[in-house]
Amino acid sequence: MDNANDINGKHDITTDIKKKLKDKCPKAAELKQSATIDKPETKTERVIFGNITQNEIISNAKSSSGSGRPTQIDIET
Repeated sequence: MDNANDINGKHDITTDIKKKLKDKCPKAAELKQSATIDKPETKTERVIFGNITQNEIISNAKSSSGSGRPTQIDIET
């Protein structure tokens, strides 16, 4: 499970894989009151996305620059 291997797909959960995953997870901690926000809930507007076409998605994806990696888009029509 790293960039040096060409392993794809689903792995069986072995004791070794379970231990490696557990070692990577942070230990649980008590919630600090200073980390919470004590103010009333903010109401948000419901947003509906309508009429977004396949061509608009492709055009915007081609013109965006995010990760700096080349973008390949394959869409079945």
